[in-house]
Amino acid sequence: MENRGKKAEPKKKSPTIKAVQKKSAPNMTGIPDDMKTRYETISGLSMDDVKVHYNSSKPATVQALAYTQGTNIYMGAGQERHLGHELWHVVQQKQGRVQPTGSVSGMPLNDSASLEREADLMG
Repeated sequence: MENRGKKAEPKKKSPTIKAVQKKSAPNMTGIPDDMKTRYETISGLSMDDVKVHYNSSKPATVQALAYTQGTNIYMGAGQERHLGHELWHVVQQKQGRVQPTGSVSGMPLNDSASLEREADLMG
């Protein structure tokens, strides 16, 4: 039986395997899911490459409670309350707005008051 006069329905394109895997990939960042989603939405940037190092001894070596270097966030023991602030520093770095202004213990440091205020506000 022919179906004259009716156009064939176009086949719906199936999602690619990569897209399906990305949607179902577990969050391995250490950022709580709701927080990760919120910061990705606000910034428009993926946080999939971020790694949070909890209970790290590294912040003490630079006289800090927590700090961010690239996409690594180092949190001293019990300093989880600073995660949002540090996560915004990741955003700032991904946007290319952070340049070293000095160093502490041989590690590059940016101590811009405006970037700190912004991280306080956004985090």
